[in-house]
Amino acid sequence: MTILEYDTIKAFCVPTNRLGYGKEAEVYHYQDKVIKLFHQERKTTLPRISDQGLIALSKLTLNCFLTPKDVIVQGRKIVGYTEDFVEEKDIQTENIPYQEIKTDIEALSEQGFILEDIFYNYLFTDDKMVFNDLTCCRYIPTDNLFLKERFLKKNMEMINIFLIGLTKFDAFHKGEQYEYTKIFKANDYRLKHCPNCFYGDILEQEKGSKF
Repeated sequence: MTILEYDTIKAFCVPTNRLGYGKEAEVYHYQDKVIKLFHQERKTTLPRISDQGLIALSKLTLNCFLTPKDVIVQGRKIVGYTEDFVEEKDIQTENIPYQEIKTDIEALSEQGFILEDIFYNYLFTDDKMVFNDLTCCRYIPTDNLFLKERFLKKNMEMINIFLIGLTKFDAFHKGEQYEYTKIFKANDYRLKHCPNCFYGDILEQEKGSKF
């Protein structure tokens, strides 16, 4: 991780480089990365990850979750970060890397990260799916094994609802809102088929049983 002064990159934060905005940040194209500048007034009730958590997140090596590459500071205040630029393609559920996602969830849980808002924060590339905008997750560093198990349970529930909703109920397409019925159906499916395990493992078992 490197530290970027806002003054050195602000020339890139212009309308012609703007890729969009979300609940957390304005997004701009910057070389082979994207700049994400936090809104001065938050557009979500979810708290932003702590500065300590943002830095800890940047030190993780994950397969399917984009992590901060640089932290952007103005004075002594962290005002944003950069991520790798990923060119988005159409949804291709056959390219979901289930086992890589499971490994990432285990790593995030072990390091004290709790997912809060992932349902629409994903992209498909040519060959896989990645998640972005992890700055709504909570960070609670701990050595307590009981807490780490709780984090893993909560994160598995979250990722299972997302994956089931996306693949079984056509949920979580970009621009959709208020999909409470689909979320309810996805959670009901989770409770019936994978209440205490990873959805991707169930798919592997089903696939194996066909041969």
